[in-house]
Amino acid sequence: MSSKFDPTALIDFYEESEEFVTKYKNISDELKVVTLFRLALELASNDMGLVEAAYLMARLQHTTLGLALGKDESFENLITDYIQKKPTIN
Repeated sequence: MSSKFDPTALIDFYEESEEFVTKYKNISDELKVVTLFRLALELASNDMGLVEAAYLMARLQHTTLGLALGKDESFENLITDYIQKKPTIN
């Protein structure tokens, strides 16, 4: 994963992805989640390998659960933190 990214491009990508996904009213949200999760794993695995991609998704899950529990969690720094503290996974 590149250590440099354009936050504006990332926001645009997020918004365009959300717009694209919401167009498909005939597919349940649950199936959309499974499909997007699978796609994300496949794309990330090409760049960082399956284990590291799964680790990053676990960090996303941890952050999401923290937010749900009212903890001081944030998605803003997740990518930067991950790049700076990139784990060595064997």
